[in-house]
Amino acid sequence: MSQSIPEQFFEKLKSHQLDESDHLKLTEWFKTASEAEVDQVLEKYSWYFQEQPDELYPEDGQLVSIIESKINKADTPFSETDLHQRQSILSPFVKSISIAATLLVGVCLFHYLSKEKKHSETEVQIARATKIVPGGNKAILTLSNGNTITLDSAHNGMLANQSSVQIIKKKNGQLVYDASAVNQKGGEIAYNTITTPRGGQYQVQLPDGSKVWLNAESSLRFPAHFTGSRRQVTLTGEGYFEVAKDKAHPFTVDINNMEVEVLGTHFNVMGYKDEAATATTLLEGSVKIKKGSIEQMIVPGQQAKVNQNITVANVNVNEAVEWKNGNFNFAHEKLEGIMRKIARWYDVDVAYEGKVTNATFVGTIPRSEQISEVFKYLELTGLVHFKITERRITAMP
Repeated sequence: MSQSIPEQFFEKLKSHQLDESDHLKLTEWFKTASEAEVDQVLEKYSWYFQEQPDELYPEDGQLVSIIESKINKADTPFSETDLHQRQSILSPFVKSISIAATLLVGVCLFHYLSKEKKHSETEVQIARATKIVPGGNKAILTLSNGNTITLDSAHNGMLANQSSVQIIKKKNGQLVYDASAVNQKGGEIAYNTITTPRGGQYQVQLPDGSKVWLNAESSLRFPAHFTGSRRQVTLTGEGYFEVAKDKAHPFTVDINNMEVEVLGTHFNVMGYKDEAATATTLLEGSVKIKKGSIEQMIVPGQQAKVNQNITVANVNVNEAVEWKNGNFNFAHEKLEGIMRKIARWYDVDVAYEGKVTNATFVGTIPRSEQISEVFKYLELTGLVHFKITERRITAMP
């Protein structure tokens, strides 16, 4: 079976056999490929070379020169009427009408560029700036009596006992509610709340066995043990749920004056106040979305967005939960959305200077990276640059 042009390109890149004609072939391929084909290439190859030993990286700088030349040409200011010209300059890293600035170049070839270009403008600014580190397992647990426990500094083992439920910190980043000693349901309900700050995330196993992963700047309010006919929790921010199956007791998530109802399923809910809509993405099972008098069922592979109405679309569900797996995922996402994610995870403030690009970015970057590395990937597109002052990030053309 003959290899596709992307397969040929990456095989040659691996074996140090690339020349300019190979780069031009890939450029032309990106111009005519469908969005689905581009997504497949990004998914297959985006982290390929990060997993390879250093000796596989080409040392002759030939490909580096080609890419740097294209990026340098694209560094000059441009107007809206220049978009098509800029697209040809940045191809294959800028995709079709939306100018989707793929991070494939930043991810796959960052190692080569960093060897040749040691003192970029961003690196100099980073060296002068306060060190900004990635977020981690941080959260505060508020018990029903108002007492608080800082989970990231708390010891492993039992932290408290509420309504015969043992609250146990199993390991860093995981909290378990053990309700095995509860003999009967009923009586007064003790509500607990787990809250992650900016730069924090945490996992909690609820008393029914359901698991919830909380993203940064989020909270979950839930009973120490579930009673009655429904299992009801309240979410702010973003959470990924793996709900224990119990047909007799539906599980509901209240967020932003809407409700997600399930019996047993895997889904993600994102409803930050600074986002335009609340998005529920279903990986397994089925859920019902309720907003006022409007109801909508969704099936695996679908995402429901809720503002004044409910709209449903088929999506790549894995993109919605990459944060849980330790990655930023930018799926044709505009800069403002990316910077909101960065602000929450690195606990920084964001400002804009000049005209913000309308390009959409595609790529996956580990959330464990230093903020400087994330900015380097983004800057490789030539569409945005960053200035860091203390914990304030300014994005500019």
